Amino acid sequence: MSESVVLVPFPEVAAFVEPWMERTCPNSKPSRGIPAHVTLLYPAPGDVDDVARVLDGVAAFDVAFEETARFAEILYLVPEPQAPFAAMTQALVRRFPDWPPYGGTFDGIVPHLTVAQGDTATLDAAERDVAPHLPVRVRANRAVMLTEVEPERWELQATFAFA
Repeated sequence: MSESVVLVPFPEVAAFVEPWMERTCPNSKPSRGIPAHVTLLYPAPGDVDDVARVLDGVAAFDVAFEETARFAEILYLVPEPQAPFAAMTQALVRRFPDWPPYGGTFDGIVPHLTVAQGDTATLDAAERDVAPHLPVRVRANRAVMLTEVEPERWELQATFAFA
């Protein structure tokens, strides 16, 4: 069975984020079809029409990536504001209660744009490389649904433009 993901892509950070994703993120490699992004729902149902209804009317909004932060073995960019991402995730979960974010592995919703995964030395190196590119100010103007079409290869299934 194929998996799907709903995310907000940020091509504006690709040049300095995606090389780190490619080297260190086993499940989110650009070469496999996963761009630099903030995840809204993974795994996600492949129901394009229902996802479109949930995201219908979401207004485009400005986002600033001004700093990095870490989970245990992940370096990420912090999107500000975080509330619109969390609201979209919550709306998707209300519509698809059998599809909790990350399979219910984590408590709460922490919007983030993963840069690198690995040990402290890897994350320190990624942070030194990425920090000079910040801040970045961009516009979140769409979400997309990607579907795994074969092991470790994802393709665009739908684009959901924000108002």
